Amino acid sequence: MIKVVDLIYHSHLNYSKPADVLENHAPALSFASYLKDKLDFTFVKHAGFEQHVIMDDTPYYFFKGDNKFWSVSLKTHRFIKKLNPDVIMVQGLVFPVQVMFLRLFCSKKFKLIIQHHGELPSKGIKGRLEKIACSMADAFFFTSNGNADIWKQKNIIAANAKIYEVLEASTSFKPIDKQASKIHTGITGDCNLLWVGHLNANKDPLTVINGFEQYLAINPEAKLYMIYQSDTLLADIKQKLASNAALSNAVILVGKITNADMPYWFSAADFYISGSHKEGSGYALLEAMACGCIPVVTNIPSYQKITANAEYGFLYPAGDANALGNTLKATIGMNRQKLSATVLAHFEQSLSFKTIADDLVRICGEMTDTNHR
Repeated sequence: MIKVVDLIYHSHLNYSKPADVLENHAPALSFASYLKDKLDFTFVKHAGFEQHVIMDDTPYYFFKGDNKFWSVSLKTHRFIKKLNPDVIMVQGLVFPVQVMFLRLFCSKKFKLIIQHHGELPSKGIKGRLEKIACSMADAFFFTSNGNADIWKQKNIIAANAKIYEVLEASTSFKPIDKQASKIHTGITGDCNLLWVGHLNANKDPLTVINGFEQYLAINPEAKLYMIYQSDTLLADIKQKLASNAALSNAVILVGKITNADMPYWFSAADFYISGSHKEGSGYALLEAMACGCIPVVTNIPSYQKITANAEYGFLYPAGDANALGNTLKATIGMNRQKLSATVLAHFEQSLSFKTIADDLVRICGEMTDTNHR
């Protein structure tokens, strides 16, 4: 069986025990339960403590780290060398010093995969080190090939580098009865849109509101609910809403919602709407689709991948309120129930934890001699 190590150099210093990591990072870890009897899989992580535990039938090894750019844990690398893995998956493209040490210390026999998590290339000496580290990798995981373009343009990843499209996360959310969800959330009406994110320039809530305003002019019964964890642009949004009484009545600023309650919101809403200019993946989008909420999202690489180029949802250019308005208008009269069922089926078929696990098994098989052990 192919032996794989999933290696994370970032230290979770705010956690005091392994269960905290599993609880808070389940979207990026839960695929492992689908690898049983398919890969010999081990997580190696860094934190403020050292411990070896088995969680969900998967071994986790925690080593102490400090998140300094130049810091290298000799103990971690000695342990990995002793494991003698066939494949090492390093999470994140911004740990070049550690990756170089890994490759030089742990021999050249293993296949090295580096997975992207939304990072952008560094400048100066850090960028040059990232280029050296990337030259040591055998392959890269990106949610979408398009997310690798900036790394290739900066000449950090080679133009002919092996890129695999693999989701960095998924969700265990399940759809809940729509009427029960409406009662639970207080959502009313027949056409409800849900926006989830930080109120910042990248998430671009103002473009979403401006596009919704155009849609509202021909569908005055529509409602836009906004769930947010930070309020950087809240004053600007309130000023915009104050300028239009109909808009002010149709846009509901919900604020913070617990993660446990989010399946109710996604199940109660008809459309999930996003204004993001860039995303490494799209956690909220995946959660929405897992509940059958129809995506109306920006035409960025990760969303193109997740929606299968708008086959399961709608795409519009980021920052273009007119395009968003027109996209929303085009949904009028569509069979939302049928489209919701199609979105849900796509999630279960192509975006689930099992999908991630199946992709890993296939790719690791391609990259190694499966008969040598």
